[in-house]
Amino acid sequence: MAVAKTPLALGITFPILAIIAVLARFWARRKKRMSWRIDDWMLIPSLVLSIANAISMIIAATDGDMGQMKPLDKHGLPPLDKSFKIFYKCIYANKLLTTTAIAATRYAVLLFYGRIFRGRLFNVSVWILYIINGAWGIAYTFLFIFTCRPISDGWKSPTGSKDRNCLPLSTVQSNAYTSLIIDVSMLIIPWAPIMRLKMSRKEKAMVLGIFGLGFVVVIVAVGKLVEFYIVSDRISKSHQIQYELAPTMYWTIPETCIAVVGACLPTLRPLFYGWSPESIIGSVRSALSLNSLSSRRSRQVNTTSDPSRTSGPNSIRGLRDSEEQGIPPVPPLDRSKAQKKHLESQSSVISADDGY
Repeated sequence: MAVAKTPLALGITFPILAIIAVLARFWARRKKRMSWRIDDWMLIPSLVLSIANAISMIIAATDGDMGQMKPLDKHGLPPLDKSFKIFYKCIYANKLLTTTAIAATRYAVLLFYGRIFRGRLFNVSVWILYIINGAWGIAYTFLFIFTCRPISDGWKSPTGSKDRNCLPLSTVQSNAYTSLIIDVSMLIIPWAPIMRLKMSRKEKAMVLGIFGLGFVVVIVAVGKLVEFYIVSDRISKSHQIQYELAPTMYWTIPETCIAVVGACLPTLRPLFYGWSPESIIGSVRSALSLNSLSSRRSRQVNTTSDPSRTSGPNSIRGLRDSEEQGIPPVPPLDRSKAQKKHLESQSSVISADDGY
């Protein structure tokens, strides 16, 4: 039987994109001669799990007749041949790999958020998402491991069989639904600190756009959710399980791989100068520092040139007079201290110690 082209295309194309993105992220750090951080390393297990997920789908396509119409027996069920068991084992692996890959990628993104943004409310939001994502990942991993009792029932009997002792499809539906809620929450939490930055609307839109690349993951998650809700009805009508369940696996490959790509893109400034949130925010903060220093120096000049506004000296003779009268001279503006103080005042919004 011919192998379906769709799973092969998805299983090869998207992992390659994810591999390129992760390599580019590490290359960008190396190019800047900066050490790799925990959020960089966290993407390694995410990438490995995403690749393994794609491999499971390719095996389902090549050896499990995935996406193929099969002849039904007298009870209207597909034959329990070797390809059927391989297909269901791949479905079993797919659910576990998708859940763990997404949870790991979310942690990489949250760790990145924690490094570049500051603020008590933001930190609390990040920690809440740490806990929710961890609980979500652990709960659904155990649910999918023990979906059937015994576990081997998952590939020994088809969906809809009376002998099958497994959790209903609504378990997978709830996984997709709650996953979407977490994705949306992670997408919107950077908005508040970004909007507080003293930038033009165009610059804010650019930064939000870079962080908003995760919206693509949300779109894919919505597609997967819709597919999980309609597949049950299709299976009950056609009983072509290997054909009808195939799209539920199709959606998981772009979801896991695009999540990895989206987590890497905001960190690639050394490869695309001037187009990352770090570079834009850094430029704005530098401009604010220079403006602040200029205004302070201007005020000092005005003060020293007007005898009515200060008791300090405004000439060499004035300096001598003031010394004779015991009046201390006005100290010059320390540019480095003023700039340091200004940057510290800005650090409550965003940290610039990352070098992206």
